[in-house]
Amino acid sequence: MNFKLKNDTFLRALLRQPTEYTPLWMMRQAGRYLPEYRATRKEAGSFLGLCKNPNYATEVTLQPLERFPLDAAILFSDILTIPDAMGLGLYFSEGEGPKFERPLRSAAEILALRPADTDKDLRYVTDAVSQIRKALDGSVPLIGFSGSPFTLSCYMVEGGGSDDYAKVKTLMYNEPKLMHHILEVTTQSVINYLNAQIEAGAQAVMIFDSWGGVLSHAAFHEFSLPYTQRIVDGLIKEKDGVRIPSIVFTKGGGLWIESIANIGCDAVGLDWTMDIGIARQKVGHKVALQGNLDPVVLFASPDAIRNEVEKVLGSYGYGSGHVFNLGHGISQHTNPEHAAALVQAVHELSRKYH
Repeated sequence: MNFKLKNDTFLRALLRQPTEYTPLWMMRQAGRYLPEYRATRKEAGSFLGLCKNPNYATEVTLQPLERFPLDAAILFSDILTIPDAMGLGLYFSEGEGPKFERPLRSAAEILALRPADTDKDLRYVTDAVSQIRKALDGSVPLIGFSGSPFTLSCYMVEGGGSDDYAKVKTLMYNEPKLMHHILEVTTQSVINYLNAQIEAGAQAVMIFDSWGGVLSHAAFHEFSLPYTQRIVDGLIKEKDGVRIPSIVFTKGGGLWIESIANIGCDAVGLDWTMDIGIARQKVGHKVALQGNLDPVVLFASPDAIRNEVEKVLGSYGYGSGHVFNLGHGISQHTNPEHAAALVQAVHELSRKYH
């Protein structure tokens, strides 16, 4: 396997080492905004058909890199592979997003929960990681990822997405011991899962705490952050003599950026509501920062996109330690030409800051 990367700008930025420009990738860069993705998905028959077939997962992971000169690839998968492997029965209903056949509703169901068997039930993911890494042939690094225990628990208890997270929060306030049990088991699953991805070839890993921002200050520090910290502590930090950096992204987590930066991760992802310059003042000596253009900016004209890119770069300022990204996933309604304009703007405009 090729350990020498042709472009390691992304990894160097995560470790706050000097780079010639600000690297970038986009959350959900392999997705429905690309016509080639829609064609492959049609061929695969369903979203899960894409995820569970390493050949299709490899194909769609590489699609955005064939189109744009991005600085990293991210494994094509879903955060809900873990609860699915824990026996909850993931399915997707048209236009409604993910659902579980067997959500956790009773104490007995919760106490019966066991960590996912990564080798057996998530083998399709690690096979995809190995295949993608090989296909990339050292061009750019590959990011592996998982949902955070709290975010996964939301889906496991709610049975799908939610507007108010009433079921999971009620459980959390009424039966904190049961909630902690779900989080414990899920944390163990995530550590095993991410380490399996690293062993299979992931060169950086990201933890998505997509719903951490719906918690109160006290609840975030009890039910989300300590479990994310345990994952960071439990990760393989080096493989084949090379550091494997970790990124933690809490949507709506700007309020707690100092706490997040203290858990030992290498980088903190920011949504678009936080000024990246203020974030850097608070934590820049501890971690790299990833973000954080509002994804809806990509609906505007290429000139407007360039303008907004300059604002983010200017706010971060000089020096390394910035990975440019969107503040959340790219919308399926984005014009791919506008994504191209973003990539070009970041690569051109960032050089003066390095």
